[in-house]
Amino acid sequence: MPQVNYTVDLIDGVWTVGLNDKRFGPYSSLDAAVAAASQAAHKAEAQGYDAMVTIHAEDPTPAAGATDRDAA
Repeated sequence: MPQVNYTVDLIDGVWTVGLNDKRFGPYSSLDAAVAAASQAAHKAEAQGYDAMVTIHAEDPTPAAGATDRDAA
């Protein structure tokens, strides 16, 4: 069975849904993004796909002003 993986990501403070290197959104909250990804996954399953939703709840971008520092 072919697989699809939808991701819910917080990018630059904005919730998005990802699929195949494409971004959809923005969504107003984590709940709204998860609902959209879940609905899309259910549609994919109805079409014969094995669908998953992965939630990345932490923003991977560094905070404003954060820098790497050497411990001297």
